[in-house]
Amino acid sequence: MGKVNLAILVVCALIILNNVVHASTKEFLSLEQKVLKSPEHHLTFTNTWEQADSSADAELFLSALKARALFFAGHIERSKNEFSRYDLELKAQKLTWGAGYWYLYRSFFAIEQGHLDDAKRLVKQARRSFTHLKDSSMLVRVQAMEAIVAIWREEYSEALKSVQAAHAYIMRNDISDVSKLAVLDGLTAYYSTLKYHRKAIEFATQANSLAVQSQNILDGLPIKYNLCMALLRSKLVEKARACYQEMLSSAKQYKLPRYHFWAYAGLGKVSLLLNEYENAVRYFEHAKKLEYIAIVNPAHLIVLRNNLAKALSAMAKYPQAQTHLQESLVILDNYQSPLNNRYMRRTLKLKAQVLELQQDYENSIDVLKRYIRLLEENELATKEVLEQEAQSFFEAEQHKLNLALTDEKLKAQAANLAELEKEEQLSRAYIFIALLSCLSIGLFAYLQRKASLVNRNFAYKDPLTELFNRRYFQEHIDKLSQKKQSYTLAMLDLDYFKRINDVSGHDVGDEILIRFSQHLKSHFRGDADVVCRYGGEEFVVVCQFMDVTQLTQRLSLLQTVLKEQLSHDSEAVTFSAGVASSAEHSKENIIKAVDELMYRSKRLGRDKISS
Repeated sequence: MGKVNLAILVVCALIILNNVVHASTKEFLSLEQKVLKSPEHHLTFTNTWEQADSSADAELFLSALKARALFFAGHIERSKNEFSRYDLELKAQKLTWGAGYWYLYRSFFAIEQGHLDDAKRLVKQARRSFTHLKDSSMLVRVQAMEAIVAIWREEYSEALKSVQAAHAYIMRNDISDVSKLAVLDGLTAYYSTLKYHRKAIEFATQANSLAVQSQNILDGLPIKYNLCMALLRSKLVEKARACYQEMLSSAKQYKLPRYHFWAYAGLGKVSLLLNEYENAVRYFEHAKKLEYIAIVNPAHLIVLRNNLAKALSAMAKYPQAQTHLQESLVILDNYQSPLNNRYMRRTLKLKAQVLELQQDYENSIDVLKRYIRLLEENELATKEVLEQEAQSFFEAEQHKLNLALTDEKLKAQAANLAELEKEEQLSRAYIFIALLSCLSIGLFAYLQRKASLVNRNFAYKDPLTELFNRRYFQEHIDKLSQKKQSYTLAMLDLDYFKRINDVSGHDVGDEILIRFSQHLKSHFRGDADVVCRYGGEEFVVVCQFMDVTQLTQRLSLLQTVLKEQLSHDSEAVTFSAGVASSAEHSKENIIKAVDELMYRSKRLGRDKISS
């Protein structure tokens, strides 16, 4: 009887403790809502917390929330000091709600500092805390932050897993607006980074509307910044300018130096795109005056200096441009990040261009050599990442198989040990084990095949356009020739593409290649046509069951669509093409034939198709 009473008391105590935890969490989130709506009024937290919980966990939550408000207001050093109060204490894992909240937003601050390894460790600790507490709403925020950390670390497959899982959860469940905003912000960052600008704008617009609707100023302005950036990257220049002007008005209204910086830097980029170089320099210099009180992320400091250098070099102010580029290189020397190679490459390429404009060809060549070495390192690193992802996939599947087989063996042993006394039963057991072994071998072979297909996919796909590459094209026509199957081949080359790259830069060129590839692929059949990027701005299309006339008509239709839907600097993006049939040319000669026909189209004035 005494044991029963004790058990009842324990259960009651657990229920009471659970209710206390939930009550504290509701109080925390209620205060968070107040701060999100008017962060500038809560920086000291006088009168805000007087009647609330004063436990150690509450202090952790309050400290993180205050640090967030300070960071938002541009008090970077004060925010850092607030977080630093618990840095040592929380290195060892704590599984309370306040600790989880502190880990989550301390990881964001670590990203801003450029400390990406710390950010990854902290967000893992946040996950452990909220998993222990079974708090799904906060785990969704953790997934969104994991995606942001992975994007900064260029671990895009991990970012996609996290952000898709979080998005699926908020679509199926009723969840707080704050958590929804975190997920939409993560989706915007992912698609914007990978240059899927239409998707990025879609999610950024949803997030911005939700922030306005819920009067969330603290999260709303960073979301506004992401929307402006997505518009700018999509070359929707006037919409981007209006967006940055709205941000500047909000920054003035709430006296926020951090968002003054983003607005000025954004307006500078808009001016740079419009070739308004004096305005660009003026905006960038306004931003630079604010960086020491508003910005800690080295990447943002590098980008600002590089943009200033672009504007100044366009105005033939080469010494000033070199000064800013040198500042970027100094920052890069102290910036330990997976992104270091990318920012170093961009800075060196820009420096070489400025030196060339100064006619300092010797130093320009030296800088370009260094740039090429980094480019080669990056290609090797990218290859290693792809190989590691394929290997990781294979190992993960193999591990699942091993666990499944071990579990099956244990179950079989437990069920049959007592009965395996007769020879007939033993025989059955041997048969079962043999079948299980066959299953194991079959599954193992399947997983090897699956991993092989993953590697094969990486080998045959162009990473920029996601079309098949030249290697796949060559093997495909070899197979068709061996099987004596006829086909029609077209070769396309974008007109004036080098000029686009030289004037607007390779980022714009890459975006045009991606969009052109999407249009090209959409005009052909997935089951009978093969669309490949042959190299640079050249593409090939292999069509079975389509003659030269039909393929020429299909390409003419594509030309019409491009004139309406794909342009650069108010001019339509066009292509020249050549079309030939394998019935008239051998495998060895057909590529040469379409190449010559394509160049005939160029000589006839471009935007032509020759057959």
